[in-house]
Amino acid sequence: MLLLFINCGTMPAFLVTISLFLLVHSAVSTEELLAYPFTDVTLSCHFSFVKDTENLEFSWIREDIKEEYEVENDKEYYRFFRYYDFFDVFSKLVYQFRNNTEQLEGQNSLYEGRVSVDRAEISEGSLSLLLRNVCFMDEAIYTCSAVTPNGRGESKIKLIVEDSEMPQVHFDRLDDEDVATCISKGWYFTPNVTWLDRTERDLSNHSTVEVLEEQMNGSYRVFSVLKYRVKLNGKYVC
Repeated sequence: MLLLFINCGTMPAFLVTISLFLLVHSAVSTEELLAYPFTDVTLSCHFSFVKDTENLEFSWIREDIKEEYEVENDKEYYRFFRYYDFFDVFSKLVYQFRNNTEQLEGQNSLYEGRVSVDRAEISEGSLSLLLRNVCFMDEAIYTCSAVTPNGRGESKIKLIVEDSEMPQVHFDRLDDEDVATCISKGWYFTPNVTWLDRTERDLSNHSTVEVLEEQMNGSYRVFSVLKYRVKLNGKYVC
């Protein structure tokens, strides 16, 4: 629970309570989907009763957000939402469709311009959501809900955003000399490699660096070798 005390100018201070919690539903199984930062990912959703866009209502929401707002009186309530649009910031809504068109007025600002549904696939029962430029804040459980005259349904998917791997330093023997090696993967910009010894002296000029792109997901893997008078009992940081 996050408690925010706000006092803006002559505006009286009041308490806004925002509760964020994870909702668990045992009735609907949750599929897991792994994504990487800065890539695009499709959250799958398919219902056999969906045939076209006529009389179709569906939405995508985040299940880990619940908004609760408490103010002392209507006057403070009006003043707060006049200056602080928390409905926009903490909205559960990711995407909504009804009346044969997108309805994004209450969309969470985190997803503005980053989500879409292919209308050409709706006639095949697909309501899958394309999420562009994934970031770590996108990690959550998402619920896809649909209603038509022919039925209604709900499906859930848990998006997991994978972090880069922490660099690991190992000692090795190369060309008859002791060296320290460092390898790490899962980077989504070309990484820079810095070597430091126990005294935090920069030894990077005495290292070689090989950066390889992993073509399957667009991430980079880095491999570096430090040759500067490496001591096997020394401490080195990559």
